[in-house]
Amino acid sequence: MNPRTAPALPPMNALVVDDREDVAMGLALLLKKLGHTVQVAYDAHEALAKGAAFRPDVIFLDIGLPDLSGYDVCMEMRERDWGGHAFIVAVTGRDEPEDMIRCAHTGFDRHVAKPMDFGTLQRILHTVSMR
Repeated sequence: MNPRTAPALPPMNALVVDDREDVAMGLALLLKKLGHTVQVAYDAHEALAKGAAFRPDVIFLDIGLPDLSGYDVCMEMRERDWGGHAFIVAVTGRDEPEDMIRCAHTGFDRHVAKPMDFGTLQRILHTVSMR
């Protein structure tokens, strides 16, 4: 399935957080093509500031950020009024069972290994739209 044949979902606010600009922009462009409003952040502090102003429905958060770990950022987001309702996805190169457990314990709703395929993205967006 590709973005042109994907079933339409209600528009959502999505925050993409990754220190690799190419990765962040690729996911952001795809989400925009699917009809969602997107903000991009490249570090933890920018993510927290944009999250507060943007109030995302879904957050795609890299674990390996340069200033704080994605685990710390997720916990910080969960403590804020806007982050309590957001669906937060750990997007990471680490796919070991202990990584998935740590993600669950720090407040992530889902753990996805990089690179995320389009089908996985669609399933996540569908889950968020059903909440």
